[in-house]
Amino acid sequence: MVDKARNDLSAAVPKFCLALEEHRRTPDGRVRTSQELLTAFFPYDDKSSTDKIFRYLPNEVRGPIVAAWGIRGIKAALRDSDERVQQVVYDALVAGDVDHAAFEEGLGPETLVRWLPLADLWAFWRGGKLTKQAIHKAMATAYELYLFDARWFLDTINAKGGALKGTDVIADQLTKDDLTQWIRRVHETGDGTPKGLVSALGWDKIVAKTPNDVLVAVLDAMVAKVGLVVAPAATTSSPSVTAVPPQKQELPKAEPAAAATPVPASTAPAPPVPTSMAPAPAPTPAVEDKISWPTEPPGPDLLGDATGAATVDPPIDVAFEEEVVIADRQLPTSPRMRAASPVDEEDTEVKRLERRAGRASEQKPTTRR
Repeated sequence: MVDKARNDLSAAVPKFCLALEEHRRTPDGRVRTSQELLTAFFPYDDKSSTDKIFRYLPNEVRGPIVAAWGIRGIKAALRDSDERVQQVVYDALVAGDVDHAAFEEGLGPETLVRWLPLADLWAFWRGGKLTKQAIHKAMATAYELYLFDARWFLDTINAKGGALKGTDVIADQLTKDDLTQWIRRVHETGDGTPKGLVSALGWDKIVAKTPNDVLVAVLDAMVAKVGLVVAPAATTSSPSVTAVPPQKQELPKAEPAAAATPVPASTAPAPPVPTSMAPAPAPTPAVEDKISWPTEPPGPDLLGDATGAATVDPPIDVAFEEEVVIADRQLPTSPRMRAASPVDEEDTEVKRLERRAGRASEQKPTTRR
């Protein structure tokens, strides 16, 4: 019993490949010769060979083919392994028992399309000398099998490096009579959709008036769209170096800011005052006498509290080396000066003492009796 085939001939893509292979074997579609088929799928020289076709065929399929060439018995061919079949075919090619024409004739189009990878068959056809007839067959067949529609075709086709797209590409090579007939046909059908435009002109005119390289580019885009081949990846400048996608650089995460504690309006600091508007600092009053201050740093009692008000300072002993002359202006009241003992006003008011002395001199002398 034959194993399940690799490709279903009722599907659209295998049907497309089968139509190309059948057309390739006709005089009009002969883009690749039978010799090229042998070279592509069973290359060999005087010392070795490479099997790119028989290893995909089950014994029930390849056995009758090998037996029909007369190089192996049918019973033995049905039991042969892949290596044995390759050796038998290689010996027959080297001996001249099988040539390229018999090789192609023995491997029919349905056999190739049913069992071989379709991408290999497409690459073989695509590498040939593509003529207008072969391109026309490929475009019309793919369109009939709904591998692409008219809108996709007009959106994809472009020429002159993308300067022309869609209907501009098709109309660029048409004569005045061709354009007139095209417009007349659209008017008669009343269909101005992409499908109506393509049908009004026809694939014969489209293929005949459009450059081959433009149409082949559309075919390449179509086979990539339907998954017949894998779309080529973007190449790097150095083919020997594997392109590594740039890794996303992770920046250090910023720590969440602590919630700001609301400050009462009464204790909130005032906004800074511009330098040009800030008042000039008051001059420091000059002290005429030398005052010996303690050299030790102030203790914790001299520091201000949280509100900025100074705490009560302990008494400070002030040593005067010379006589202190009290100036008319009062010394600045700093926390250290306010800590000194108060001065009695009666001891410093000289005028009050003079009044007492004058009253004493005006009293009358007492007489003794």
